[in-house]
Amino acid sequence: MKVSLIFTPNVLNPNFSELSFRDDSIGFIPPLSLLSVASILEKEGVRVQIVDMDAEKLSYRDTLDRLAGFSPDLLGFTLSTYSFHPILKWIKKFKEDTSLPIIVGGAHAALYPVETLSHPEIDYLIVGEAEIPLPQFIRAFADNRKLDAIKSVGYRENGRVIVDRTRQFVPDIDSIPYPARHLIRNELYTNILSRRKNFTAMLSTRGCPYRCTFCDQKTPVYRTRSASSFVQEIKYNYEHFNIREFDIYDSTFTANRLRVIQVCELIQAEGLDVSWTIRSRVDSVNEEMLGALKAAGCHTVMYGVESSNPEILKRMKKNIAPDKVRHILRYTSELGINTLGFFMFGYPGETRQTIEDTIRFSLELPLDYVQYTILLPFPDTEIYEYYMQNGLGDFWARYTLDPTAEQIIELIGTDVRRAEVSEYVSRAYRQFYFRPRIIWKRAWGLRSARELKRLSKGAYGILKNSLLRRKAESSPQSHPPMVCESGARS
Repeated sequence: MKVSLIFTPNVLNPNFSELSFRDDSIGFIPPLSLLSVASILEKEGVRVQIVDMDAEKLSYRDTLDRLAGFSPDLLGFTLSTYSFHPILKWIKKFKEDTSLPIIVGGAHAALYPVETLSHPEIDYLIVGEAEIPLPQFIRAFADNRKLDAIKSVGYRENGRVIVDRTRQFVPDIDSIPYPARHLIRNELYTNILSRRKNFTAMLSTRGCPYRCTFCDQKTPVYRTRSASSFVQEIKYNYEHFNIREFDIYDSTFTANRLRVIQVCELIQAEGLDVSWTIRSRVDSVNEEMLGALKAAGCHTVMYGVESSNPEILKRMKKNIAPDKVRHILRYTSELGINTLGFFMFGYPGETRQTIEDTIRFSLELPLDYVQYTILLPFPDTEIYEYYMQNGLGDFWARYTLDPTAEQIIELIGTDVRRAEVSEYVSRAYRQFYFRPRIIWKRAWGLRSARELKRLSKGAYGILKNSLLRRKAESSPQSHPPMVCESGARS
């Protein structure tokens, strides 16, 4: 049996306009979810093809030719909240031109399986993590058996949508096979923070032990890989794919301090000359851990700061004092580790003054990079529950069913409207990145003409995305704001 997994070039839902992450300006991240699915399939003896139309710059016709040469029995896609309908448009085209059965997965499909399967071009769906249900599905599909005994699967039978919503979790994620990086061209991938080639993304945990109200990582049961298992994957990538740089995609890699120290010590013990980046909270690191990270090759830590306002942070369930932020960022910077700060505007309780204060705070911190975003209530988050109860209803269910429901979600519980906050985001980016200190530091740290070109493209991308965002959010003809009843994110 043969399966083709396709990553399509997609336009983001306009609510996610600050989060563009796959273009020539800032690089392409490997499609980690498809690589993981491929490894599950290969373990079942399935021949797998991965086609990354975006990173490989493939046209639709090129992709059809690839599929024709491989002759798959099944096509697979990952659906995201970011780009559900753009991906669905691609799926429709592939369905029309190949007539092959199509299976989908991903967090959005798991949350809205019935709505997803309402689109007739989608035949099958995996609910949640694929390690347990996907092999069972593949065996039944190959033998043309019924699917009614398989949990965590959705399908259509006699025109009726049938879904088992059970979420199954692999307790020991050390047992999960490595993502199938042998199926992609690893040299194509990079991001704006990476310094070396080849580059990849990696995961050492699933879920998150913290409960930030804007984050959807609470649903997967929190599990960690052992330090030895994770470092063995780093070593495998190093030896087999010449990977010298990786980004750890964990929501909070530093949640378990002992494990972080062990990972760092094992990287050094194995003699792995690697560079890497992580995501963290300022209250989950200390000076010992930061020293270990630096010694093992970690060159950038991305911190979720979000706001400078204590009341807003409390509402986010992220009670971190500004003085703690200043201390950790200063110490991280003094060690020679670059820092990126995530900031979010528009949370309930936000005012023009709190936004101004947060921008000023971000400019005072010893940060090398920032990402400013506007609050967007993701499905399966606490803040989404608040929005649903205050006039939004289940927007993402409506959106999944109907592409015409693609509208800008207006902020609730704030003194500012989303279009105004978008202006603040654009202004904050310009204020941060075009300061003499930042420009000089970037220029002083350049190591190659390639890096100069990449950073120049990144600066251009900041301005371009800023202008496009402002245009999109000020165009009522294209995306009319969704006005919700007012109430009194990583």
